[in-house]
Amino acid sequence: MVSVIHCPEQVGGHPEILAKYERQLGLTSTCFCEGKNPFTSVSETVSYFDNRSLLQSEISRWLLLLRSVAQTGIVHLNNGRFITPFFGDEAHPKESLFPKPCRKMIRLYALSLLRSEVALHRLGGKKKAIFITFQGSDARETQCFVEKHQQSGLAAEVIGRSGKTNGSIRRKKMLLTGVTDKIYSLNPDLLEVLPKGSEFLPYATDAGLNPKILPFNQSSEFVVGHAPTHRMVKGTDDIIRAVQNLRSKGFKVRLELIEGLSREDAQKKYQEIDLFVDQLVIGWYGVVSLEVMALGKPIICFIKGRGLRFVPPQMLADLPIINADESSLEKKLIGILQMSLEERQTLGDRGLAYLKKWHDPRKIAQRVVRDYRKVLSRKDHGLI
Repeated sequence: MVSVIHCPEQVGGHPEILAKYERQLGLTSTCFCEGKNPFTSVSETVSYFDNRSLLQSEISRWLLLLRSVAQTGIVHLNNGRFITPFFGDEAHPKESLFPKPCRKMIRLYALSLLRSEVALHRLGGKKKAIFITFQGSDARETQCFVEKHQQSGLAAEVIGRSGKTNGSIRRKKMLLTGVTDKIYSLNPDLLEVLPKGSEFLPYATDAGLNPKILPFNQSSEFVVGHAPTHRMVKGTDDIIRAVQNLRSKGFKVRLELIEGLSREDAQKKYQEIDLFVDQLVIGWYGVVSLEVMALGKPIICFIKGRGLRFVPPQMLADLPIINADESSLEKKLIGILQMSLEERQTLGDRGLAYLKKWHDPRKIAQRVVRDYRKVLSRKDHGLI
C-alpha cells in the first residue's frame, strides 16, 4: 500500500484532520510536525520533534527529509513550505542563538539544506508525488488584498510585518512549485498569485460532525468574540473601536478578545460569546469561524476580493457569514443586536448546515485521495 506523509506543520489542524480521514479510506497516512502549535489540538497521531536540542532537531529534520525522499507514494507539504525552513529576506530564526561570527555559517547551512531538499525531491519525482497546500501568509502578496487595502498601504505593511517581501514570497513559491505535482489553497485569494492549475480546497474540520449547539446568552450584555492571531491582519483595532462606539451610545455590548490562549481555553471562551468577528482585511474566513459555527453562533467576516471567482458559486450562495468591513461593522453589529433570538437561531442553523455541507472532512479527504490516485496513475503507481 502506498503511504502518505503530511509535513512539516499543521496550522489550523488541517493536515492532521486530512490524514485522519485518509486513513479511514484505507491509506497509510502519517502527520509530522516540527513543533506543537498552542492554537491547534495536540494529538498522539502527530509526530513532533520540537522538545529537543538544536542538534537533535536538525537530525530529526534530516531523518524526515530522507524519509520523504525514500517515500513511494505521496509527500504532502503543508503551510506552503519545505521541510527545510525558508527565511528569504528575513534573518534565519536560529541566528540569534549564536554569536555574530557564526551566523553566516548558519545561513550557508540553511541555504545548502534547502538546495539539497529541492534536488532530492526532483530526483525522487518519478517514484512519488508531491502535493502542497498553501494556507495564507505563506503565499499572500500585496495584490491578494482588496484594492482599498492596496491603495491605503495596509497590504504592503502586512506583508512586511515579519520582514517578508513580495519578491521573497515569490522565490519560495517558485522553488516549491518547481517540484510539486498538485497545489491546493485553503484561501481563495491566494489563487491569484499561485500557478495556473492550483485549486481551492475548503478547510477540513470535524467540528461539524459532532456540533455542540449552545443556547444563546439570555443576559442583558451582548458579548462579541474576536481571536486575533495578528491584529493588523484581522483589523482588530477597528473591531475594538466599533464596540467602544456602541458602548458610548448606550448599547450593552462587550468585546471578548481571545488571544494568547491554548486551543482548549479558547474553546471555552467561544462557548461564552454571542457573536464572533473573524477579520476585516483579508477577504475570507479562517478555521476558527468554523469551530464557532459548530457552536451555533453567528459569524461576521469581511468577504470580498477577486479570488472569490475560484470558489464554487453554490458555496458562495450558501455562505451564512455576515459580510462587513471597518466602515460597515458598527451598523452590522447593531442589526444583530436588534435581532430576536429566533432570528439569531436561524443564522446559527444556516452556519451549521454550511459547515456540514462544505467542510465535511470525509468529503474533502475523498476528493484529495482521488487526486492522489490521478497523479500516481500518471507515474505508473497505484493505490490499493
